[in-house]
Amino acid sequence: TLDTTECSKKTKTDDQENASVDVPSPAQENGEKGEFHKLADAKIFLSDCLACDSCVTAEEGVQVSQQNAKDFFRVLNLNKKCNTSEHKVLAVSVCPQSLPYFAAKFSLSVTDASRRLCGFLKSLGVHYVFDTTIAADFSILESQREFVRRYHQHSEGEPALPMLTSACPGWVRYAERVLGHPVTPHLCTAKSPQQIMGSLVKDYFARRQNLSPDKIFHVVVAPCYDKKLEALRDDFPSALRSSRGADCVLTSG
Repeated sequence: TLDTTECSKKTKTDDQENASVDVPSPAQENGEKGEFHKLADAKIFLSDCLACDSCVTAEEGVQVSQQNAKDFFRVLNLNKKCNTSEHKVLAVSVCPQSLPYFAAKFSLSVTDASRRLCGFLKSLGVHYVFDTTIAADFSILESQREFVRRYHQHSEGEPALPMLTSACPGWVRYAERVLGHPVTPHLCTAKSPQQIMGSLVKDYFARRQNLSPDKIFHVVVAPCYDKKLEALRDDFPSALRSSRGADCVLTSG
């Protein structure tokens, strides 16, 4: 079975809570302090880590914990029952970053690990196995377009640069909940590969197969635990309001 990574919170000592890192600001030399330089002068405490309760609410923590192998096998077992009206089309999207983990664990090449993982998932009852590389390519193209647009805006006097990556859900959550303005306006608005893959599966693929999005159970195999949190986000424009792009995220380790 696929292993899922459980989020473990280490107990912080008082010394760890108060430990900080002073970040020197290059603006100190000339006395000018812009918004980013003021931010650089701030002290970063270990208590600001993503493991604290200020970034993940109790409700989100429960929802994240529900995304595990049990949820995956629940749908597999549901498909074995006679009531076909409750059956789901199982689609699994595998991130290429997860394949080296399986290759190293079972002493295989990455290519062989990819083939065996696909065969293993199909043997369990998964109907379709996808590679998220195409979604990553789309994400890069959209990010490039946004950078060019921001560059032209910046040239015209608008403070549109720098453009900060938004592919990491942990970083995005930290920026939104802890850093706030002036960082968030500079986050790239392009969807991440996981979000794009969700749109491809629940929209494009569903239409090609004449299926409603809620009839597809989409599982993402990813290397990062924060991808579970990303799957819960509902603030990205989508025509699939009744169904999340990723129903379950399993972390490879």
